[in-house]
Amino acid sequence: MNTEFHRFPIYFYSYDEIETFCLSQREQLAKENAGLILGILRGGGIPALMLSQMLGIPVDFIYYDRREARAEIKNKDVLDLIDSCIKEGKKILLIDDIAGVGYTLLTCYEYLLSFTKDQSLIKIMTLVHHENSRTKPDYFKDCSAVRAVLPWERYVTSRPCMDDFASTEEALIDDQRYKKTLAINDPVIPLNLKDDWKIDYQIEHNGDCDLTMDCIKTIGPEEIYCNNELLSSLILEKFPFTIIYKTINQKRYRIIPFD
Repeated sequence: MNTEFHRFPIYFYSYDEIETFCLSQREQLAKENAGLILGILRGGGIPALMLSQMLGIPVDFIYYDRREARAEIKNKDVLDLIDSCIKEGKKILLIDDIAGVGYTLLTCYEYLLSFTKDQSLIKIMTLVHHENSRTKPDYFKDCSAVRAVLPWERYVTSRPCMDDFASTEEALIDDQRYKKTLAINDPVIPLNLKDDWKIDYQIEHNGDCDLTMDCIKTIGPEEIYCNNELLSSLILEKFPFTIIYKTINQKRYRIIPFD
């Protein structure tokens, strides 16, 4: 498939490189006078723990429900730490692995703003940032020119994973659901969706790719069902962080733009 990711070199981001990046930010982060580190689970867990050790700052986690697009702190003691940081003017470091589409970061950031309206008290760091992200972290590694694959993503993006999907006839497990799901119906290549699959929006593609791309941009989905291969290539080229599935006999398979 001729996609943007095919043209980008794949950058395998190792644990050692994650540690090196966190260390490179330590001096500047120490100047922020932070009182709490919050990692967004699951991807922000490891870098948050690393930074907690490096900076000697308490760490906890924000749970993000992709189905409901809802952020939550489950450890109620952390709410007292947040209150103390606000009263003392200390920063809260919000950590995630990737600033891709940006919904997760934006939701968690807005969740923290429900405790304090002072935006200057919240600093964001991500291991990966893409130029098309809705959220611009304060600290990040710019990966706009590569397809960064983190250690915990390697299985998901590998051929064995695709083979597993094919053997189990299922490419999407419950906790991988995202905020918005779009079904693109092509009368030439029907989708044949199951009734229990979560679909937020449906549009008809009648051959006008520009019109369809404009609709996608307006809706801003993170998951798309599409059986038109040419259109899927165009979508992945323009929206590289979008997840696309094709359907065959009411079975869905994730389209991987690189192998």
